[in-house]
Amino acid sequence: MSSRPAHFIEDTLLQGFGLGDQSDDRWLRRERRRRRASVQQPERRNSGNSTSSSGGEDLEAAVVDSLTNEVVSQIQQLTVGQAVAGRSGRRHEQTVDTVNSSPSGDGGRSGSSIIRNTEYDSWVFLDNAAQVFGRSPELKEIAVSDIRKDYDPQGYCWRGNLIQKEVYMGYRKRMYPRHQNVQHSVKQVRKMGRCIDTRHSFYDFRYSVVGDDFRSQISHFQHRDMLWATSSYDVFYCHAGSVYIWNPWQRMVRRCVLGRSQMPKFKLRSMCVDSGVVFVGDGKGDYCLKSLQTDIGPVATGSLATGIAEDAVNHASPATSRSGALHIASAHDSGTVNSLDVWGLSVANSAAFEWSVNCTSLAHDGTLQCVVGDSTDALLVDPRRGSGDPVARLTGHLDYSFSCSFSPNGRLVATGSQDTSVRVYDVRWPQQTLATLCGYIGAMRVVRFSECGKFLLGMESADYVHVYDARSFERAQVVSFMGETAGATFSPDSNCLFLAVSDSIHGSSLAEYNMASVNTEAVQHSRSLPF
Repeated sequence: MSSRPAHFIEDTLLQGFGLGDQSDDRWLRRERRRRRASVQQPERRNSGNSTSSSGGEDLEAAVVDSLTNEVVSQIQQLTVGQAVAGRSGRRHEQTVDTVNSSPSGDGGRSGSSIIRNTEYDSWVFLDNAAQVFGRSPELKEIAVSDIRKDYDPQGYCWRGNLIQKEVYMGYRKRMYPRHQNVQHSVKQVRKMGRCIDTRHSFYDFRYSVVGDDFRSQISHFQHRDMLWATSSYDVFYCHAGSVYIWNPWQRMVRRCVLGRSQMPKFKLRSMCVDSGVVFVGDGKGDYCLKSLQTDIGPVATGSLATGIAEDAVNHASPATSRSGALHIASAHDSGTVNSLDVWGLSVANSAAFEWSVNCTSLAHDGTLQCVVGDSTDALLVDPRRGSGDPVARLTGHLDYSFSCSFSPNGRLVATGSQDTSVRVYDVRWPQQTLATLCGYIGAMRVVRFSECGKFLLGMESADYVHVYDARSFERAQVVSFMGETAGATFSPDSNCLFLAVSDSIHGSSLAEYNMASVNTEAVQHSRSLPF
């Protein structure tokens, strides 16, 4: 952080957050003197080794922290009246802890939470923050040249206002509602986390597109794995009840591959794409399956429900049977994991568990399957047995998990939980956690290893995507933005990272990042383009 006069920082923040009219010169002078004294007084007690530049940096950091508190107090005053008025007539009041946990509206799922504020209060609080923030994207397409002009991948221009962004992001990190199904302390989770160097850059931004046409659909706030890539040119996402394909090399061009008219009364809950087939599951246990070889073709439909009223397909992932046939592994609210034979349209295998299953991942050799759900433990099972009897139990998480992934060699498995952490286990010694990787703002909704095995992706529910060095888990890149996440994935060659943001306040976008060691111009000319 560069050293700047305290009054410059204060004036910039007050103007940026619209508080300048509410603050007079006397208040500013008094606050400057108080903060300057609080920073300089400890320096006088030191031996004199500190320099004026370090004192200036400490003063600037103190001013940013202090003004963040000022902004929070202003927004709290805006929130009180709206929260009281909005509470009347609401059918459900759900709990949230903005310090240790957060919104506990479970969207139909059972669970307890710390009672501290209502979910409505917290989201009104965030809405008011965005209003005080008072910015909107200026660009619809963003390239590397725009980043050099102080734009970010979401189209916002930050020229001369970087401190304003820092304060706003710090505020969101402190106050974002964290959902809990099992009461726990986030501080306790972070004490177990590994210290990671986040100054690295494994992937560089290349291109992004902003607009409602590229808003990825989030059908359930706990299930966010709605972005898939079958190549560097083919990125699939759900929008308005349909499945679209986006080619980042053709910029604003998109194409519908599975329309809403082909899926009547179908509410998307999960999606996966592989081997020329797109599969989508809904909230009642039904599915649609379509070949991508032709734009116009038959759509296969069926049901994977096991008898309960709404046996939602929480997650779907491609898998290969021992015979080489393509299967789709589906995780259900009823606690079952089904293996659907794509070509025979029949359930080849089914296993039952004691709790709702939120995600499943199959090792590449097909010998182990990881199952996570409404439990603090994850299970390793042998899919060849055809039962849910665990081979090993993975412990350590303090809340339910919603994502898991095997490394390409099958030795490591990662799980992402609502306790804001990713845990990595070695299947050869599953009794102990190999690494605990903590997030910043909320639940880890998506975890995924790259096909090269060098990186592990951890996507939080908002604002942050972490790319960890999977060889040591001591280095990471943090990709930051503003808004709710709808998915994150690698390309099959691991050279590209794709992110989806779906937010009504800060806008929606799809973004591509290229591996830093890859010369993007050379790659563009060497690839055989499909158009």
